Amino acid sequence: MRTVPPKSAQRLIRCYYLAQEAQANGELYLTSRHIASLLGVDETQVRKDMATIHVEGVPKRGYPIDLLIERLEHLFGIHKERIAVLVGVGNLGKALMNYPRFFRYGVRIACAFERDPQKCFTSIGGVTIYPVEVMKEMVAVVKAEIGILAIPPHDAQEIATLLLEAGVKGIWNFSPVLLRVPAGVVLRNECLETGLVTLLYDLQKEEVTCNFSVEAMSSLS
Repeated sequence: MRTVPPKSAQRLIRCYYLAQEAQANGELYLTSRHIASLLGVDETQVRKDMATIHVEGVPKRGYPIDLLIERLEHLFGIHKERIAVLVGVGNLGKALMNYPRFFRYGVRIACAFERDPQKCFTSIGGVTIYPVEVMKEMVAVVKAEIGILAIPPHDAQEIATLLLEAGVKGIWNFSPVLLRVPAGVVLRNECLETGLVTLLYDLQKEEVTCNFSVEAMSSLS
C-alpha cells in the first residue's frame, strides 16, 4: 500500500473533508489556491500533496473533486469493511455506539463489552453488550480488527492487552492513559482530557500574549 509522510497525510485528511463539502455543494473542481487558503499552506505544498496521490489539475479549473475523493478514499482505506468492538458502555461509549457515520468509513461495531451486569445482554444502536469475561472469545468470533476503549484509565492497559491477544490489530483509545502496545500494533489516542488541557493551555498563552502587549503599549504611552 502507498504511504505518505505524516504531515502530508494530515493535510490530505483535511483536504478530503473539504472535497466532500465541495461535492455536497455541487462543485466539480477545487483549485490549489482555494485549498491552500483553507489549509493555511502555500499552493506549492498543495501541488506536492496532490502529486503524491497522482491527481493532476485541469488548467483554469483545478482538481476534479470526484477523482480527488476517490484517490483519498483508496489511500485511507475508507469503505473497506473493518469490524470493531467497543469496551465501556458509559456516556462516551453509548455516544460512539449511536454514532451513525462510522458506516460511512466502512467501520462496523459488531459488539460491546461491560463489567456492569445490568448493562450486559442489552443493546444500544443495534449493538449487543456482553460481559467483559467473554470478550476474548467474542473478538475472535466476529474477527474484529479494531478495539475501541471508552473505559477508566486503571482498566485500559489490561483490556488493551486482552484485545491484542484476541487478534485485534488496532486500538482507538479514549482513556486518559498511555498504553503500551507491541510494535506493529496501530494505536490512536483520542484523550478528551488531553484535548481540553491543550485548549486551556492555548487560551492561557493567548491571554498572556494579550496582557503583555497591553502592558507594553501602556509603558510606551
